[in-house]
Amino acid sequence: MKKILALMLSLSLLLGLGVTASAASNTLKNFEKTETYADQFTDVAPSYWAATAIRTCYEYGLMQGYDGDSFVPKGNLTVAQAIVMADRVHEIYTTGQSTLANGSPWYQPYVDYAMENGIIQAGDFTNYNTQVTRAQMAYIFCNALPGKALPSINYIQSVPDVSSSNPYQKDILTLYQAGVLTGSNIYGTFKPNDNIIRAEAAAIIARVAIPAQRQNVTLLKDYTWNNVTMAVPQDGEEDYSGGMLGVASDSAYTVVIPYSEYDEAFRGLDITILSPKEMGELVSESLAGSGVKEKEMSTTKVTFGSVPAYRSVGVVTEGDQVLDVVVYTYIENSSMTMLTFMGAGDMERSGVVLKNMVNSVTINGAGVSPKL
Repeated sequence: MKKILALMLSLSLLLGLGVTASAASNTLKNFEKTETYADQFTDVAPSYWAATAIRTCYEYGLMQGYDGDSFVPKGNLTVAQAIVMADRVHEIYTTGQSTLANGSPWYQPYVDYAMENGIIQAGDFTNYNTQVTRAQMAYIFCNALPGKALPSINYIQSVPDVSSSNPYQKDILTLYQAGVLTGSNIYGTFKPNDNIIRAEAAAIIARVAIPAQRQNVTLLKDYTWNNVTMAVPQDGEEDYSGGMLGVASDSAYTVVIPYSEYDEAFRGLDITILSPKEMGELVSESLAGSGVKEKEMSTTKVTFGSVPAYRSVGVVTEGDQVLDVVVYTYIENSSMTMLTFMGAGDMERSGVVLKNMVNSVTINGAGVSPKL
């Protein structure tokens, strides 16, 4: 009987060790809610843009407030605070819990842990109480997790204001590609040397720790054709396979087809000599000639500075593919120009990109008014 009891005890210990080892293994599944947020931060209104991210960070143990009832969302993040956040992510990922506590100075245990685990290196920072830049934050946060925990979900080749000379370029690109960073505009401008506030840091660290919060994003680049400048996805490439110029993106499922027809008979004419109905019919005929069938279309007047134009918006089909389409038509000098934008109508991401492309068009430097 004693042998059986001893065997059962050994087995239970082994099973217990197995459960503990499984829970402590390096995995994003270790991030779970450990606290309950009851709107205790009086300086974070429910309608505040970062309220959800702040709630998430509190409940998952990634960030804490001040004095129990304030978060100071607009306060600048310090280097030490960024390291604390990265340490918590790293420790929860590797062990399943956050155990670090303040020392003397208060941030020293966190700095020691960060150095021991490769989050930062000796000599990276000389003043841990100074405000952290956005680029430094990206470096610290990126090193909180191994590369396999930050897989690429976005096709991003570059960030416009982060050159190869920036020592943190690789870390910044990794976070963009992983959907952690999205930039401040359609081009993905990052502002690497600016300071970052706690609310912004909350939104970013939540995406680091919780993959479901990461964002699909398509960054755009400027493309110039004649006197027209438009934003297209970074992987947009010129394609003449259809017999005319198109700039297509495989990642965003979009294409823009610029076409201009010269005729001296157009000189001095204004496109608005045609009614919106007549313009819509002309656009439909043009699409039909390309093998695209119109399902619905509406046409309104817009302007590009002093250039009057029509914008036709609708849904078309090409085979079994449903496409959203936007066409700008205008006359300038002796040419009638059509700028045709198409995107996969059944893809939300494509729709967002298409709208950004359409609203970014400029003619002779003047943007469209009103925007779509």
